[in-house]
Amino acid sequence: MVTPATTEPVTPMFSPLLRRYSLDEFWALSEPDDRSHYDLIGGYLFMVPPPDPPHGDVDSYLTHSLADFLSANGRPGRIYHPREAIYTTDTYVEPDMIYVSDALRAKMGDRRTSADIVFEYTSKSNANYDRTTKADTYLALRVRELWLVDSDKKAIEIRNAVAGDPVPSWASRPFRAGQRASSLVLAGWEVSVDLLFENAL
Repeated sequence: MVTPATTEPVTPMFSPLLRRYSLDEFWALSEPDDRSHYDLIGGYLFMVPPPDPPHGDVDSYLTHSLADFLSANGRPGRIYHPREAIYTTDTYVEPDMIYVSDALRAKMGDRRTSADIVFEYTSKSNANYDRTTKADTYLALRVRELWLVDSDKKAIEIRNAVAGDPVPSWASRPFRAGQRASSLVLAGWEVSVDLLFENAL
Protein backbone atom coordinates (compact mmCIF):
# COMPACT_ATOMS: atom_id res chain seq x y z
CA MET A 1 0.00 0.00 0.00
CA VAL A 2 1.31 3.41 -1.01
CA THR A 3 0.98 6.14 1.60
CA PRO A 4 -0.02 9.45 0.02
CA ALA A 5 2.57 12.15 0.31
CA THR A 6 1.66 14.91 2.73
CA THR A 7 2.40 18.54 2.08
CA GLU A 8 3.85 20.18 5.14
CA PRO A 9 3.23 23.90 5.57
CA VAL A 10 6.26 25.93 4.60
CA THR A 11 7.69 27.79 7.59
CA PRO A 12 8.49 31.35 6.46
CA MET A 13 12.11 32.43 6.90
CA PHE A 14 12.74 36.11 7.56
CA SER A 15 16.51 36.46 7.69
CA PRO A 16 18.13 37.50 4.39
CA LEU A 17 21.05 35.27 5.44
CA LEU A 18 18.80 32.21 5.17
CA ARG A 19 16.34 32.73 2.36
CA ARG A 20 15.25 34.96 -0.51
CA TYR A 21 11.87 34.42 -2.17
CA SER A 22 10.71 34.75 -5.73
CA LEU A 23 7.27 36.28 -6.26
CA ASP A 24 5.77 32.85 -7.00
CA GLU A 25 7.31 31.39 -3.83
CA PHE A 26 5.99 34.34 -1.84
CA TRP A 27 2.47 33.87 -3.21
CA ALA A 28 2.60 30.18 -2.24
CA LEU A 29 3.16 30.93 1.46
CA SER A 30 0.26 30.29 3.82
CA GLU A 31 -1.29 33.36 5.40
CA PRO A 32 -0.52 34.06 9.09
CA ASP A 33 -3.30 33.12 11.52
CA ASP A 34 -3.52 36.44 13.36
CA ARG A 35 -4.65 38.84 10.57
CA SER A 36 -1.06 39.85 9.94
CA HIS A 37 0.30 39.65 6.41
CA TYR A 38 3.66 39.43 4.68
CA ASP A 39 5.41 41.99 2.52
CA LEU A 40 8.18 40.98 0.11
CA ILE A 41 10.95 43.53 -0.51
CA GLY A 42 13.83 42.64 -2.79
CA GLY A 43 13.17 38.95 -2.15
CA TYR A 44 13.20 39.36 1.65
CA LEU A 45 10.17 38.63 3.82
CA PHE A 46 8.69 41.11 6.33
CA MET A 47 5.86 40.48 8.80
CA VAL A 48 3.25 43.27 8.94
CA PRO A 49 1.00 43.32 12.03
CA PRO A 50 -2.78 43.69 11.71
CA PRO A 51 -4.23 47.21 11.81
CA ASP A 52 -5.30 48.85 15.06
CA PRO A 53 -8.21 51.27 15.55
CA PRO A 54 -8.85 53.93 14.35
CA HIS A 55 -7.35 52.56 11.12
CA GLY A 56 -10.78 51.92 9.57
CA ASP A 57 -12.18 55.36 10.42
CA VAL A 58 -9.10 57.11 9.03
CA ASP A 59 -9.35 55.06 5.85
CA SER A 60 -13.06 55.75 5.45
CA TYR A 61 -12.62 59.53 5.82
CA LEU A 62 -9.68 59.75 3.41
CA THR A 63 -11.35 57.49 0.86
CA HIS A 64 -14.50 59.62 0.76
CA SER A 65 -12.50 62.86 0.65
CA LEU A 66 -10.32 61.64 -2.22
CA ALA A 67 -13.22 60.12 -4.17
CA ASP A 68 -15.27 63.33 -3.82
CA PHE A 69 -12.33 65.42 -5.04
CA LEU A 70 -11.71 63.20 -8.06
CA SER A 71 -15.40 63.24 -8.99
CA ALA A 72 -15.85 66.99 -8.52
CA ASN A 73 -12.75 67.88 -10.52
CA GLY A 74 -12.97 65.36 -13.34
CA ARG A 75 -9.64 63.87 -12.35
CA PRO A 76 -9.46 60.34 -13.74
CA GLY A 77 -8.00 57.60 -11.64
CA ARG A 78 -8.75 54.72 -9.29
CA ILE A 79 -8.55 54.11 -5.55
CA TYR A 80 -7.42 50.70 -4.28
CA HIS A 81 -7.28 49.02 -0.87
CA PRO A 82 -5.73 45.76 0.42
CA ARG A 83 -5.38 43.12 -0.80
CA GLU A 84 -4.43 45.23 -3.80
CA ALA A 85 -0.66 45.71 -3.97
CA ILE A 86 2.28 47.23 -5.80
CA TYR A 87 4.63 44.53 -7.05
CA THR A 88 7.58 43.64 -9.26
CA THR A 89 9.50 40.41 -9.83
CA ASP A 90 10.85 40.30 -6.24
CA THR A 91 8.76 42.85 -4.33
CA TYR A 92 5.13 42.86 -3.16
CA VAL A 93 3.86 45.54 -0.77
CA GLU A 94 0.31 46.44 0.28
CA PRO A 95 -0.33 50.10 1.11
CA ASP A 96 -3.35 50.98 3.23
CA MET A 97 -4.68 52.93 0.24
CA ILE A 98 -3.45 53.54 -3.29
CA TYR A 99 -4.30 56.20 -5.86
CA VAL A 100 -3.39 55.45 -9.48
CA SER A 101 -4.16 57.92 -12.26
CA ASP A 102 -5.52 56.65 -15.55
CA ALA A 103 -2.34 57.87 -17.28
CA LEU A 104 -0.08 55.83 -15.00
CA ARG A 105 -2.39 52.82 -15.16
CA ALA A 106 -2.22 52.82 -18.97
CA LYS A 107 1.56 53.13 -18.85
CA MET A 108 1.97 50.20 -16.43
CA GLY A 109 -0.39 47.78 -18.16
CA ASP A 110 -1.58 44.67 -16.28
CA ARG A 111 0.99 44.78 -13.46
CA ARG A 112 0.76 47.60 -10.89
CA THR A 113 4.44 48.40 -10.41
CA SER A 114 3.96 51.89 -8.97
CA ALA A 115 1.36 54.45 -7.89
CA ASP A 116 0.82 58.19 -7.92
CA ILE A 117 0.04 58.32 -4.18
CA VAL A 118 0.20 55.71 -1.43
CA PHE A 119 -1.19 56.03 2.10
CA GLU A 120 0.01 54.36 5.27
CA TYR A 121 -1.85 54.64 8.59
CA THR A 122 0.84 54.22 11.21
CA SER A 123 0.46 52.72 14.69
CA LYS A 124 2.89 51.84 17.47
CA SER A 125 3.39 48.36 16.02
CA ASN A 126 4.29 49.41 12.48
CA ALA A 127 5.34 53.09 12.54
CA ASN A 128 9.09 52.47 12.26
CA TYR A 129 8.68 50.01 9.38
CA ASP A 130 6.26 52.31 7.50
CA ARG A 131 8.53 55.33 7.89
CA THR A 132 11.79 53.61 6.92
CA THR A 133 11.90 50.30 5.04
CA LYS A 134 8.46 50.51 3.45
CA ALA A 135 8.68 54.24 2.68
CA ASP A 136 12.03 53.83 0.92
CA THR A 137 10.64 50.84 -0.99
CA TYR A 138 7.89 53.10 -2.34
CA LEU A 139 10.58 55.59 -3.35
CA ALA A 140 12.45 52.86 -5.23
CA LEU A 141 9.18 51.89 -6.93
CA ARG A 142 8.82 55.47 -8.19
CA VAL A 143 5.79 56.38 -6.11
CA ARG A 144 5.41 60.15 -6.37
CA GLU A 145 3.75 60.90 -3.03
CA LEU A 146 3.41 59.14 0.34
CA TRP A 147 0.95 60.07 3.10
CA LEU A 148 1.93 58.88 6.60
CA VAL A 149 -1.10 59.31 8.86
CA ASP A 150 -0.29 59.09 12.57
CA SER A 151 -3.40 58.74 14.76
CA ASP A 152 -1.41 58.75 18.01
CA LYS A 153 0.17 62.12 17.26
CA LYS A 154 -2.84 63.37 15.28
CA ALA A 155 -0.54 64.39 12.47
CA ILE A 156 0.01 63.78 8.76
CA GLU A 157 3.41 63.70 7.07
CA ILE A 158 3.37 63.99 3.29
CA ARG A 159 6.51 62.98 1.42
CA ASN A 160 7.15 63.78 -2.23
CA ALA A 161 9.79 62.12 -4.37
CA VAL A 162 12.71 64.32 -5.36
CA ALA A 163 15.18 63.34 -8.08
CA GLY A 164 18.69 62.78 -6.79
CA ASP A 165 22.13 61.54 -7.79
CA PRO A 166 22.67 58.63 -7.50
CA VAL A 167 19.28 57.86 -5.90
CA PRO A 168 16.03 59.81 -5.32
CA SER A 169 14.96 61.03 -1.90
CA TRP A 170 11.85 62.16 -0.03
CA ALA A 171 11.00 65.80 0.69
CA SER A 172 8.80 65.88 3.79
CA ARG A 173 5.99 68.27 4.78
CA PRO A 174 4.43 67.83 8.27
CA PHE A 175 0.85 68.86 9.07
CA ARG A 176 -0.62 69.09 12.56
CA ALA A 177 -3.74 70.30 14.37
CA GLY A 178 -5.27 73.42 12.82
CA GLN A 179 -3.65 72.77 9.44
CA ARG A 180 -4.81 71.33 6.15
CA ALA A 181 -2.68 68.61 4.55
CA SER A 182 -2.31 69.31 0.83
CA SER A 183 -1.33 67.02 -2.02
CA LEU A 184 1.22 68.12 -4.62
CA VAL A 185 0.30 65.30 -7.00
CA LEU A 186 -3.42 66.18 -6.89
CA ALA A 187 -3.21 69.96 -6.71
CA GLY A 188 -6.21 71.36 -4.86
CA TRP A 189 -6.95 68.32 -2.72
CA GLU A 190 -6.67 69.21 0.95
CA VAL A 191 -7.59 67.37 4.14
CA SER A 192 -8.28 69.07 7.47
CA VAL A 193 -6.13 67.40 10.12
CA ASP A 194 -8.69 68.31 12.79
CA LEU A 195 -11.67 66.88 10.87
CA LEU A 196 -9.80 63.71 9.96
CA PHE A 197 -9.06 62.81 13.55
CA GLU A 198 -12.38 64.07 14.91
CA ASN A 199 -13.98 61.45 12.65
CA ALA A 200 -11.49 58.75 13.69
CA LEU A 201 -13.24 57.47 16.80
